[in-house]
Amino acid sequence: MKEGPDSASPPAVYIGRFQPPHDAHIGTMLDALEHAPRLTVLPGSANLARSAKNPWTAPERIRMIRAALVERGVDARRVRFRPIPDEFDSVRWAAHVRAAVQTERAVLVGFEKDASSSYLRWFPEWTAHESPVTPGLNATGVRAALFGDREVEAVPPAAHAFLNDFRRTRTFRRLQAEHFALLAARVAWDGQPVQEVLLCDVRRDAVTLRRRTGAIGRGLWELPRLSGNAAPPEGARVFDHPSRSLVVPATAHVVTGRAVGERVPLALALARPHRFFEDHHVILRRMLGL
Repeated sequence: MKEGPDSASPPAVYIGRFQPPHDAHIGTMLDALEHAPRLTVLPGSANLARSAKNPWTAPERIRMIRAALVERGVDARRVRFRPIPDEFDSVRWAAHVRAAVQTERAVLVGFEKDASSSYLRWFPEWTAHESPVTPGLNATGVRAALFGDREVEAVPPAAHAFLNDFRRTRTFRRLQAEHFALLAARVAWDGQPVQEVLLCDVRRDAVTLRRRTGAIGRGLWELPRLSGNAAPPEGARVFDHPSRSLVVPATAHVVTGRAVGERVPLALALARPHRFFEDHHVILRRMLGL
């Protein structure tokens, strides 16, 4: 594989969840390295707990990508990885991206397939490079095949081997159960907007949390919910990012107040984002002004 342009050219930047990395992802990276001397890969959702939507940690995804690129003859020194968190807020998220790239000149690679890739227009100071498109190939379909116990196709050999090993773990079985629970919940949804009221109870350096017991998010912490269909309280903080909920679109109305649940040291809770359901860790931080 050729070395690409001279080292003075700006680096390429590729943002994605890569859950998991498939052939189109690797093709985009190879194309980027044909046009830029270096590539910065930003695996997203790095702060979220494992779920059927985000089954693999940032280190696991980086391992699969790095191995797949080496398989294709890429010099690993030309590629660096900078995991970025989900903030469920475009301004905060874009700030993380810019901080990770650390350069004013860059080439942002990708193609705008739907609303999830609208971020490609959020960095006007960077040059855009449209990647080659592989019709019909997406990570959602790869995950569906994996959790449906079907043969996984269109992933590089290194990722295929990793996924086969993953199938034999307890984590896979838990997430497979969550996958089917999510499908059932979406089928049962009546299409009406979902509103939920959450309580943020922080007192004496501890926060009240509950552990989820159902198949969706089993064992994860969440902010306590008010039961029933009460109207959202006056003065509640609203969290309504379209990607915040795993099940169906939902708006969270968050208020401060006393709640029943497990009292967790606040410092411990803040240091463990991967133990929280959906965006509840982000909500806690925002409610505390962090």
